[in-house]
Amino acid sequence: MQLSFFDHAMKYQGGKKSMKFLNEMKEIIPFEAIEKILIEKNVYKPNKGKTGRPSIIAKILVGSLFLQNWYGLSDPMTRVTVSLPETVEELIHDRISFRKFLDIRDEDTIPDETTICKFRNKLIKEEILGDIFEEVKKMMESKRLILNEGTLIDATLIHSSEPKRKKDDKGKVISNKAHDSDATYTSKRGRKHHGLKMHIATDTNGIIKKVIATTASTHDSTQFDKLTEDENKAIFADSGYMQKARKVALRAKGIFAGIVERRVRGQSKLRPKQSRNNTRFSKIRCLVELPFAFIKQHMNFRKTRYRGIEKNQQHFFMLAACYNLRRTPALVRARN
Repeated sequence: MQLSFFDHAMKYQGGKKSMKFLNEMKEIIPFEAIEKILIEKNVYKPNKGKTGRPSIIAKILVGSLFLQNWYGLSDPMTRVTVSLPETVEELIHDRISFRKFLDIRDEDTIPDETTICKFRNKLIKEEILGDIFEEVKKMMESKRLILNEGTLIDATLIHSSEPKRKKDDKGKVISNKAHDSDATYTSKRGRKHHGLKMHIATDTNGIIKKVIATTASTHDSTQFDKLTEDENKAIFADSGYMQKARKVALRAKGIFAGIVERRVRGQSKLRPKQSRNNTRFSKIRCLVELPFAFIKQHMNFRKTRYRGIEKNQQHFFMLAACYNLRRTPALVRARN
């Protein structure tokens, strides 16, 4: 069989970094399990045996969402560099590595930005992005990539647009309705910030096991029990989660409390043992910051893209799934 120009191009670009990454992702994403969920939740209907124009297959739609998040794209995206096309649709048209990842050979099967947006909104409305996150976790558990040696927890601030107040014709102050009413203010290092918080629990390799969205003003410590409810060995966290009663309760359950301690009232400095323990705990705990760094820097996620905690919670699930998938090949190689 004679190869087409497209086939030759695919073969030629196989050695590129993006092609290698997407080839790895294509092999490990549980597309079949995800499609089964979509059919069960009635958000996708395969048109096998039906007449008329075939619908875009689930793998292309789901894969497009992964591409959006890995490469920090939106529907149209905010340009990261001037050389990039504007939308994920254009990038699929433009990049052979994207088309190969999605198994696209006919340009008629490339979803337009409206189709991708509607599909994603359906998944958010039906809260299916959380199911996708769980399917990725199941895949990793089946490969024994999630360690059962303890849980690390932390939270990070995700900024959102601040409400802008202006006066109407009568001089009355009115708020800008475009901002997220669920977002709140918090103070960090003497500076005021507006947005939400992403709370996560990871294993000791930095793989995300749980992710929770709250308002920015919610104290990190309030999500401790939810993030660690399945842990029975060890918990590592920074001093923001430090409570004497909490440490006592964990020890009573036989759970190692690796929570960094801080000075209490009347204590001028930490005891030498406390300082040594803090150093030891911090070396383990710091791995929980790896997902935040990757999601914010490499996936270009520094600001909320939706209004409302529920929608952002679903987006956080997708970001966590993308991050976990990105770490999978390296963990497999390290184990072998």
